[in-house]
Amino acid sequence: MDNFKKYVPIIISLLISFIIILVIGFNKVEDTDIKEVYNVYLDGKLLGSINSKKSLEKYIDNEQKELKEEFDVDKVYVPNGIDIEKCITHESKILSEKQIYNKIKENKSFTIKGYVVSIVDSDDKETKINVLNKDIFDKAVNKVLNVFVNAEDAKNYKNDTQKEIKTTGSIIENIYIDEKVTITESFISTDEIIFTDETTLSQYLLFGSLDSNKEYIVKPGDTIETVAFNNKLGVEEFLIVNPEFTSSNNLLSVGQSVNIALIDPIFSIVVEKHVVEDMDKPFETIEKNDSSLYVGTTKVETEGVNGVQRVTSKVKYINGEAQPAYITNSTTIVEPTNKVVLKGTKQNGYIGGGKPAEVSGSWGWPTVYPYIITSNFGYRWGRLHAGIDISGCGFGSPIYSISSGVVTEVVNSCPGQGYYGSKCGGGYGNVAYIDYGNGVVVKYGHLNTVTVSVGQRVSRGQMVGTMGNSGSSTGTHLHFEIRVNGSPIDPRSLY
Repeated sequence: MDNFKKYVPIIISLLISFIIILVIGFNKVEDTDIKEVYNVYLDGKLLGSINSKKSLEKYIDNEQKELKEEFDVDKVYVPNGIDIEKCITHESKILSEKQIYNKIKENKSFTIKGYVVSIVDSDDKETKINVLNKDIFDKAVNKVLNVFVNAEDAKNYKNDTQKEIKTTGSIIENIYIDEKVTITESFISTDEIIFTDETTLSQYLLFGSLDSNKEYIVKPGDTIETVAFNNKLGVEEFLIVNPEFTSSNNLLSVGQSVNIALIDPIFSIVVEKHVVEDMDKPFETIEKNDSSLYVGTTKVETEGVNGVQRVTSKVKYINGEAQPAYITNSTTIVEPTNKVVLKGTKQNGYIGGGKPAEVSGSWGWPTVYPYIITSNFGYRWGRLHAGIDISGCGFGSPIYSISSGVVTEVVNSCPGQGYYGSKCGGGYGNVAYIDYGNGVVVKYGHLNTVTVSVGQRVSRGQMVGTMGNSGSSTGTHLHFEIRVNGSPIDPRSLY
C-alpha cells in the first residue's frame, strides 16, 4: 500500500501530461481547418462563399462576351448591390465561381463603367442620363446647340472671332445651360438605358423621349405654316424637326412625309445677344380744323412718312425662343414726317351738326416707341400663344387703348414685378379687357397697374395702364391679345 502511495504523484503527472497532449493535438487539428474565404452578398443576402474575389470577377468578365460586344467595352463588372467580403471560417462548403455566377445572373444584371449625367432645374427636378463616355454627351449637347444657334455663330463666339458691330447687327454675349449639370463616373446596370452614340442622345435631349418622329402626310393646299399651326407647332419648331427645309416659304409636295413631333428639350440652352437694328420711327397724325369742309369729312393734307431709329437691345433666347427684351439705347437716324389730316367743321344745314364718320381699320398701337415683339402669335411647345408679346418700352411705360370701347373686366390686385408663376389674372397678372364692338375684345396683360375701371368708356389713344411684369411672366412686357367672337387672331393682321 505504501508502495502504491509512492507512485500516485507519478501516475497523476502522467495523466495530466496525456490530457495536455490530447488538447494540444485537438487544437492543431482545428487550426488546420481554418480557411480564408470571400462571402458574396446580394442586397445584403448571403449567396455563398468562394475562394477568390478576383477569380469570380474574371469569370463574370469572361462569360459576358455579348455585353462587351453590345456596348463595345473591354470589361463587364458585378451588379450593383453585390458585396464581396473577406472572412475567416471553419466552414468547408465553398461554391465555385460558376455556381455563384449563376445565382447572380438569375437575380440581377451586370454592370459596365460609364457616366451618369444629372440635370437639375430651378424647381430641383432631377433628370438622370447614362452615357458610355463624356465625349458622347459633349457632342450631343453641341448637336442640340446647333438646332437653336447657327453653327458658325457659335464657333465664332467660342473662338472670340465675332465681327464687331459697326452699324447694325448682333453678337452673342453668352451661351450656357440654365440647369445645373454634373457628370459622375459610375458602374451602370446594363438593364438601364445607356446612350452609346451622340445622334440618339441628341434626339432624346431635344424631344425628351426616344420616340422623336411623328409622321404627317402632306395634303393638297398644305403649306409649312398651315401644317405647323394645325398640329400645334410653331413654324420655327417645324423647321427644327424637319431640317431639310430652310424656310417657311419652302414648298411641300402632296404625299410627302414630314415630322410633326413636338420638341420638349431636357435642358434650356440660353443665348444672350447684343442687338443693334434699324427700325421704323412711326409718324404721328395731326388733325387740323378746316371750316371749308363739312363736319364728318376729312382730307389728308400731308401724307405721313415713317422715320428711322437705331435701336440697341439685350435679348435673351431660351431654346430659340426670345424672352422680353431690354432696349438700352435709341437714336433717331431720320426724323418722320407727320401726317396732317384736315377735319371739317362746316355745318351741313341742320341743327345739332353732323356725326363724324368712322374710318374702318383705324387701329392705334398699344405701346410707346421704340418696342420689340419678342413672341409672335402661334403655337409654342404645343400650346397656342394667343397674342403677341411687346417689350423694350420699359417698366411703367404707358399702355394705350387701340380704339374706342368699353372696359368689361379688370384685375388690378396682383403682386408686382417679378411675381413668377402667379395664377392671378389667369396667369396674366394685372389685366384689362376692353370690348371694341363687332365681337372684338382685346386683352392687355401683365400690367403693372390698370388705370381704367369696369364700365368705363375709353377712346383711341387713352391710357389704360402701365407695362409691367405681373402674373406668370419672365420679364417686363405687354401680352396683347385680340379675339373676334371669342376666337383669337394675330393682332398684327390689323396693322
